Amino acid sequence: MPHKTTLAAIAALALASTSADAFVAPTSTSACSSSALSMGKSMAMPGPSKSGSSGPATSEYRMKKMSDRMKSKKKKGKKKGGFGGADDDEEDTLPTGEKKIMDQELAAEPDDGEEVAPLISGGAAKAGYTIRLKDLGPVADDDEAKYLESEDELGRVVHNFWLTAIADGNEIEKTRTDVLKQSAKNANFPGFRKGQIPPYAQPKMTTFALQEVLVTSCQEAITRFGVNEINEGQLGAVTFNENVDELSKKYNIRSFPSAPFTANFRATFDPDAVREDAIDVDAEEEIDVTPDAEE
Repeated sequence: MPHKTTLAAIAALALASTSADAFVAPTSTSACSSSALSMGKSMAMPGPSKSGSSGPATSEYRMKKMSDRMKSKKKKGKKKGGFGGADDDEEDTLPTGEKKIMDQELAAEPDDGEEVAPLISGGAAKAGYTIRLKDLGPVADDDEAKYLESEDELGRVVHNFWLTAIADGNEIEKTRTDVLKQSAKNANFPGFRKGQIPPYAQPKMTTFALQEVLVTSCQEAITRFGVNEINEGQLGAVTFNENVDELSKKYNIRSFPSAPFTANFRATFDPDAVREDAIDVDAEEEIDVTPDAEE
């Protein structure tokens, strides 16, 4: 599994993949994206007429619209329970700081393999999701990573693993914000101010943030099971079974939900790791079965 990429490198890659040559900037309202359309609408001056757009009539009109919006928000906030309860923000029922889990279909779990117990110090729950790891067995003799088992290399058996884990929405939000800040330092798109990221480049920022958090989430997840990643180029690469590009297209950057995923990779077991199932066995062996001494 590759090491964590620096945010500066991610930002540079994001900018390189969102250059003006790679995109056709919208030239008409019908060609704009949904975000560009909403921006275009906000530029239209509200009011009774163009001639009065800068006069008292427009000011009164805006004040009335603002008042109506505030009243509407207050009415929505009064809905508690009952049939109206569904209109409340569901995130209010979640633990503080925890994001909702994104509803998406995951790739099928392999039928074979043995469930790996988590370490006693880790646990297998994160962001309201149960992390699971399956050992699919040692790599085949003709696998290109087989040579790593020699004493001159890792000296341990290399296994194939399947994992289901979750990318925390809070981490995705923070990473995307950092990628935007780093990208803005060198951003210079035609038709936009220097340092401004245009709407058509925003999806790429989401994609790169998701990719980064998926990798780090995978790295963090396997430590819960006492599994060591392989830092040998592509031999330690992780394969995500869900399409990251499709995931980023439907990802909501307003609510930043946590995104579950599945992955396959090669790794080795840490020989010093102590698992929950091993503790249970040891506890049974240490039970004193010596009969009480006669008084």
